[in-house]
Amino acid sequence: MRFKHPKRAWTTGLIALLTLTASGAGTAASAVADGTMNHGSATPGPVVSNRNAGPGQLLKSERLPKTLWLPNTAKAYRIHYGSTSHDGRRIAVSGAVFIPRGNAPKAGWPVVSWAHGTVGVADVCANSRSGRSQRDTEFLQSWLAAGYAIVATDYEGLGTHGEHAYLNGNSEAYGVIDIVRAAQQLHEPLSEAWLSVGQSQGAQATLFTGATVRRYAPELDYRGSVGTAPTTQWRLTASVAKPFDPETPANPSVLLILAGLRTTHPDFDPAGYLTPFGQQLLAAAMDTTCFTAIAQQLAGRPSTDVFAVDAAEEARLLDLLESDAEIPIVRHSDPVFLGQGTADLTSYPPATALTAEKLRAVGNDVTFKFYQGADHGGVMAAAKADILAWAADRMR
Repeated sequence: MRFKHPKRAWTTGLIALLTLTASGAGTAASAVADGTMNHGSATPGPVVSNRNAGPGQLLKSERLPKTLWLPNTAKAYRIHYGSTSHDGRRIAVSGAVFIPRGNAPKAGWPVVSWAHGTVGVADVCANSRSGRSQRDTEFLQSWLAAGYAIVATDYEGLGTHGEHAYLNGNSEAYGVIDIVRAAQQLHEPLSEAWLSVGQSQGAQATLFTGATVRRYAPELDYRGSVGTAPTTQWRLTASVAKPFDPETPANPSVLLILAGLRTTHPDFDPAGYLTPFGQQLLAAAMDTTCFTAIAQQLAGRPSTDVFAVDAAEEARLLDLLESDAEIPIVRHSDPVFLGQGTADLTSYPPATALTAEKLRAVGNDVTFKFYQGADHGGVMAAAKADILAWAADRMR
């Protein structure tokens, strides 16, 4: 059955949700924010930089502090590993590895490479240092309880040298893939079979992973891509959300998009798209302030307080976003599962449905499900049983 999602209703709901998020209202904030509960409270420790490291080379491992462990964890590591940047350079990326309790199967623990949602672009936002939201924790502990090891990249430039290439799909995919390679060097009983699983920004990352993995890492035993509430179909979503209209509340994600484009396109200067207040916020976001704190600072402010974007500039932004971030409609060698909540006011539900249809049209094995009444964050819990069952079938 085709889902009907009126544009006017979604736009009205989005405005209301962004207003609540910016004021720090509990559940509304968690519905949009994909990051940790303690944004910006952690001080990053020493990081590793090795420009000569091969993709997936384990550079450093240490015990993850128990305060950052997920439930159902037997052992956990913080690691640094070699990967590839958005522009093809060799870089170091950080992340975490969680080993489940119990005895490993004969072939080793199957692996989930977790791709997290939006947390921010500053080093202090890296999940391997600042922890994870209750929503993500509850979702991930279910994978551990089901007998999966979890490897969780921080992505390029989060917790390591350089800047975060926010929403650059190739960069995200490389981080998701290379942490699987690196974890195999920890001498833990890990299976060679693995899946990529992600939410929001991370769902976009998993779809780029599925499109990339056979070319980038043909030696790996990849079994499929799982995503909930992916960021996709930018022009369609922008036509509904109207992020730069004077009556639209300022959207903190747009600020992070500008930061990401500055990283991936050296000739792009976000200052011209921002008011003086917006420029101050961007500087803070690049240094110390994570997503939730940015949203709180935008409490009650209209878009025009932060952004100064005309029609031509918006068109250029969309061109750059499509170049960096639009999910590629290509043939995957492995199945795809996509879940989308009907009450999601962050990822536009018809946009997710359209991407699923396009992926099917080029010959992909796509399982796509709407979850009635689930919002942006709630879709993870709503879809969890279906996802775990789908994953079990892939791992046989």
